[in-house]
Formats: sequence, C-alpha cells, structure tokens
Amino acid sequence: MNYKVKGTITAIGEKKTLDNGAVVLNYVVNDNQMYPTEYNFDMYKKAEDAKFVDQFLEFNKVGEDVEVEFTIRSREYNGRIYNSLNHWRCDKATTSAPVEAKEEDDLPF
Repeated sequence: MNYKVKGTITAIGEKKTLDNGAVVLNYVVNDNQMYPTEYNFDMYKKAEDAKFVDQFLEFNKVGEDVEVEFTIRSREYNGRIYNSLNHWRCDKATTSAPVEAKEEDDLPF
C-alpha cells in the first residue's frame, strides 16, 4: 500500500555508499499540522540507480515544501519488529493560489 504526506523538509542526512555500491540517504519531513508529525524517510538505491540520490540532493533543500509518496516496510530482527518509511517519489508541493475574480464591463446597455 502506498501513502502520501505533504510537508516541509526539516533535515537531510549524509549520503552513504555501501560496500555493494548501493547508496542510502535519510531525510525528515514535518507535516506542518496543528500537532506536527515528523516523518523519517529512507532512500535506498542500488548502484545502477545511485544517480537518483544525487538528483534528490540537487533539487531538494531543507525548508522546501514537498509531497512524498512512500511505503511502509517491516522486518524482524532478534525477536523485534522494525518499521521504516521507504521513499519512492518526492515532488515539490504545489500550492493553489487563490484566483482573483475579474470585473467585466461587457454589459449589453
């Protein structure tokens, strides 16, 4: 199941390259609600897709509003269950600006 959240990037971690060439990056998004929640997203890309992490770092900065699509993954380790939010898409949040009504003078008389 896929989920979405809109918010502001509050932190971007350091890019880490693993022994197998894969790249890992974590970042945090605050949903800016009345009772705000911070979401810690994991970005894992295989060696052949590592360019996507570089593109993320190029186009996204702390303080920018984004919309993130993600999945929730769970795994067991030593009898405990661990969950992670796996990023799979991040877009700039679009804000709908109010449209001003125009007064028109095309009266028939």
